[in-house]
Amino acid sequence: MNKRRSKPYVPAMRAQINGQALTASQAQIWRAANDDLASADRQRRRRGQLALRALETELAGRDAEDRIEQGIDETVALGRARGETIEVSKAGARRRIRIRSRDGLATLVATGSISALQQRAGLLYRDLYEATDPERDLRSQMESAAMSGAGAGGKPERGAAEAWAERRLRLCRAMAGLEAKVRLADRNGLAVRALREVAGHARCISHFVAGGGSQSAHRRALGLALDVCIGHFGVR
Repeated sequence: MNKRRSKPYVPAMRAQINGQALTASQAQIWRAANDDLASADRQRRRRGQLALRALETELAGRDAEDRIEQGIDETVALGRARGETIEVSKAGARRRIRIRSRDGLATLVATGSISALQQRAGLLYRDLYEATDPERDLRSQMESAAMSGAGAGGKPERGAAEAWAERRLRLCRAMAGLEAKVRLADRNGLAVRALREVAGHARCISHFVAGGGSQSAHRRALGLALDVCIGHFGVR
């Protein structure tokens, strides 16, 4: 008795534009646009052209995002291979990369540019800064069921969401009050930016300021801002 040979499974080829595979919805748009282009009706042809242009723009954006993500992954891998301590945090659809071994506060205290007391005050400012930053912990917590107002059984709990919004407002006011004190003490208008970049974002001064003179000015401004933070937080 002859046995039938089963045909090997061949996955369906996905439509591509400029080497990029289309999703199911994009492929549907692409087919509909090509049908419109083949039509004798002028309006349909015009509609098909616009649809293809929009699809090409969407694919170009996706390609740019993929290249950025690839570059970030390569940079993180290279940094870790060099012994860097790197923190990758997820905030919604975005990622934030922080090189902990290049923390600006840690670098300055290690070189004697700021004191350990100033570093502690800077870290307290960082806690406050990150708590009010919508791209960091706040967003991830807001997206959780409890903070978005969903209670047991998926029923909304307005009290939880309102309490979290009120807490964030208090934190924003507290940070604004602290930065207002820094502005009053600063004659050059550099201290708040230096505080945000170094204490808030954990960046080194050389990462956002070029030139030795400018870096020295920002370093002095940062020291002034940290002294204000010491008094504000009562650091001892």
